[in-house]
Amino acid sequence: MKNVWDHHYQKDKSKLSYPDENLVRLLSKVSHTNKQALDFGTGSGRHIYLLLDKGYTVSASDSSSESIAQIKNQNLPVQLYHTESLPYPFSENQFGLIVSWGVFHYNQRETAKSMLKELHSSLDKGGYLLGSIRANTDTHLKIDSGEMNLQDLKGGYAETYELEDLKLFLSGFTNVEIGYSERTPLGKLEERICHWFFLAQKKG
Repeated sequence: MKNVWDHHYQKDKSKLSYPDENLVRLLSKVSHTNKQALDFGTGSGRHIYLLLDKGYTVSASDSSSESIAQIKNQNLPVQLYHTESLPYPFSENQFGLIVSWGVFHYNQRETAKSMLKELHSSLDKGGYLLGSIRANTDTHLKIDSGEMNLQDLKGGYAETYELEDLKLFLSGFTNVEIGYSERTPLGKLEERICHWFFLAQKKG
């Protein structure tokens, strides 16, 4: 996946500028005294600006060296980490908020569980994980035996989650709330881009 994402972030279409509206809504439900936030799998960095605007001290990480290099060139007041493999360089109970938008499903299920375990440890007690994960109703990625056949990410790995899969995935958290979004790509009305999005809190 590393080369797939490095190549992806070299394209202009990957440089998203606006935050996901579902994340904006989820952030309104977050309240914690720890204002350290991590944008895990930051990609183009679009959610860094949102977190800074909300008053967080922001760290950001990605497995793509291209992503990290591009954000570094923006001279943002953010601590950057290149997290291409486990374990991650974060401290226990470091963050009051972790955002992981569209990350877990690009990993094999057991790897995603290990990633989540590390992030859970890095969350402060009572801290929040806000995330999105590809739903099983998605047709846009054109997944065949784990391999994506979408032109932009062809050859990369992905898998989708049923609702019960996601509930089990997040079973180590409390106060879990889940939503669903579906849209069509422009000019491709027969396709569906489908995500679960969620808020989960670490037990205090």
